[in-house]
Amino acid sequence: MAWLLTAVLCGAAYADGDAGVKAVERGDYPAALREFKQAAERGEPAAQVNLGNLYMKGLGVEQDYAAAERWYRQAAEHGDPIGQSKLGILYYYGLGVDKNTDEAARWFAKAADQGEPGAAAVLGSMYAEGEGVIRDNVKAYYWYTLAADGGQTDALEARATLVDEMTPGEIGEALQRVGEWREAQLKAAKPLAEDKADKPSGGKGKKRAGGGRARKKSSK
Repeated sequence: MAWLLTAVLCGAAYADGDAGVKAVERGDYPAALREFKQAAERGEPAAQVNLGNLYMKGLGVEQDYAAAERWYRQAAEHGDPIGQSKLGILYYYGLGVDKNTDEAARWFAKAADQGEPGAAAVLGSMYAEGEGVIRDNVKAYYWYTLAADGGQTDALEARATLVDEMTPGEIGEALQRVGEWREAQLKAAKPLAEDKADKPSGGKGKKRAGGGRARKKSSK
């Protein structure tokens, strides 16, 4: 599962084109720290995640896992899925907090429920291995699939390995759950598409680093 955890740990910060992000892009981490801290103290979850990242990696400031935990938690408690994923990582490894895989799974689940693919992949692995949760191949398959649908291609390989250990009944149940989720996504997307068609184009949505749009909630 190390590759999954590393992917979440090194996951992209928010990229809004603001002064803090521009400072990171040019390698001016002290300036980024100032900008993110001002916004984070105003209660902006995106800035709280970015500030946590700087403390986590020791960029522009002395590495401080406790400070990273504090800012990730604020973002996570505001419902930010990236903050929730990062907090899950800290609990998994015991960085800035006592190691607690149950708590890690809880935060990964919160992020995965919002459609964060990295968290979904980790959660799938935790269910496959019975780590922090009761082992459940059906749930593992479900979360691996949602992660793969969200672009986590390595989750496909993990799912293929899992299938070899599943009974036909488990596979059938897992496929049913995935089918129900996809059907719910299609129903949710239809009115959004119709609403978009009625509006003039030209608006830009909030992006993350790497160009991805902010994700909508997934359904179980």
